[in-house]
Amino acid sequence: MPQQRGTGNPRPRKSKIPEKGRIRVVLAAVLVIVIIKYCGPCVSGNGEGEKNIRANEPAADNSKTLDYRMTFDDLRQLIREHPINIGLPEQTIIVDHTESRARGRNRESGKDTLTLALSIDTVLQRHAQSLLRRHRPRYGAVAAIDPATGRVLALASYANEGETIDGSDLYLRSIFPAASVFKTIVAAAGIEHGRMNARTTIPHYGGHHTLFRSQLQENLRVSKDITLQDAFAYSVNPAFARIALFNTNRDIVVNFGKKFGFHDTIPFELDVDVSVMLSPDTDFSIAEFASGFNRETTLSPLLGALIAGVASNGGVMHRPTIVDSVRSARRDTVVYTRETQTWRRAVREQTAAELRNLMTKVTHYGTARRHFRPLRDSARFGRYEYGGKTGNVNKLGLGRVDWFVGFARNPNDKTQQIAIGVVTTHGEFWTVQSNYIASELFKRYITIEERKRRVGD
Repeated sequence: MPQQRGTGNPRPRKSKIPEKGRIRVVLAAVLVIVIIKYCGPCVSGNGEGEKNIRANEPAADNSKTLDYRMTFDDLRQLIREHPINIGLPEQTIIVDHTESRARGRNRESGKDTLTLALSIDTVLQRHAQSLLRRHRPRYGAVAAIDPATGRVLALASYANEGETIDGSDLYLRSIFPAASVFKTIVAAAGIEHGRMNARTTIPHYGGHHTLFRSQLQENLRVSKDITLQDAFAYSVNPAFARIALFNTNRDIVVNFGKKFGFHDTIPFELDVDVSVMLSPDTDFSIAEFASGFNRETTLSPLLGALIAGVASNGGVMHRPTIVDSVRSARRDTVVYTRETQTWRRAVREQTAAELRNLMTKVTHYGTARRHFRPLRDSARFGRYEYGGKTGNVNKLGLGRVDWFVGFARNPNDKTQQIAIGVVTTHGEFWTVQSNYIASELFKRYITIEERKRRVGD
């Protein structure tokens, strides 16, 4: 008889999970209960278990994964606290971030070893220092840069035995009167605002290196015109006084001085003295100001190199740098890399070209011709262009201050150029001229560049 649906006890179903599987599920459930009961704080995220674990175990070092980059200001502060040795192309600094973090300057803690790679060319650096020591001026300083990038290639400083001024960093000091180097600024103002060029004539009367009121009259009774390029080459004081008085004016010249970096702080990893200008308030003081015939306008060798670089590099003045990179041992990575950055455009490119032309006259037939003739006449060095500006004046406590700021550049390769600021001071007897030191450094620079090309080939 067929069985009726819905009557009697239903037949029990068989579990789809095998017996062994059921045992495993039970064991897993027991294990979960035990973990929650005894280790719940470790995984619950309430923070207490996490603190207990960290108290007993060293913290994981995630420094290599941090996106940390040192800024230029960070680097400046680092060098202030840990002075560098200019003569070493690579050096290490051990830093403890704990104290700086406490002062709110750093988000890190612990120690680190930083390796700084400097832009200094050790061959050029040693040669600059050797030249100063060999010729023994009272004081001397050299600053050499690559104007296309702003990289500093050499910084040398010297003080003769027994002198009272510290000679350790004179390349950063603005204790030296700028003298006729300031004519470079006035020439730029005359070209760009006075519509002048190398062949523009200027009325002239009397000596080249004097400055009398009779030479500054607007309408000279007796005069012999002189071109701007000759006035620049021979450093004719009255001619540049007249540019400031009649072709431009005081405010224009002062403004151009500021464009070239006077009255401003140079953005450099090392602290540089501000180069200041005389504040003229009469016609005659304007004449003294524009001709460099004063001791109040001062110049640091580093700014001197930057000024020369303006003419060589198309009017642009790049921020000078001495550190190419910084590597962190803790992170095993580079945390800082220099960048070429424009500090200012001092003049238009056309003005810079005209200014460069004027500066070449100084080394061809002007006040620096003697020591640059061997370079110009050489088959090896003659393919480079050389230019500059000399200047000298007496200064109490320093003696006779002698300047040369200038450049050497390959006209066919913009990457091969150097700008330099050299100052020496002397007592009764001169031991060396600054333009001689510059010419020797230009020779060495070209030799280094030739060696690099040979290695590259």
